[in-house]
Amino acid sequence: MTCSLPTETPLPPVPDTALELLLDGALSAYGIVPRPEWRAEALVQLRTIANAATLVRSLDLGDAEEPAPVYRP
Repeated sequence: MTCSLPTETPLPPVPDTALELLLDGALSAYGIVPRPEWRAEALVQLRTIANAATLVRSLDLGDAEEPAPVYRP
């Protein structure tokens, strides 16, 4: 399998406001009140994950690649 990185990423980067909404929603759902320094670190981690997801989604594997089979016990 050959896979090349695109010269241009066709997907737009995830905006910071979307990551803040995601974090706020998760914190609210679980009733967590973060310290300010925790919030900043969590946003850094979410940015890293979003950037990695954008990179993976930008790769064109073509139609020949099949997903892994689903394990069913």
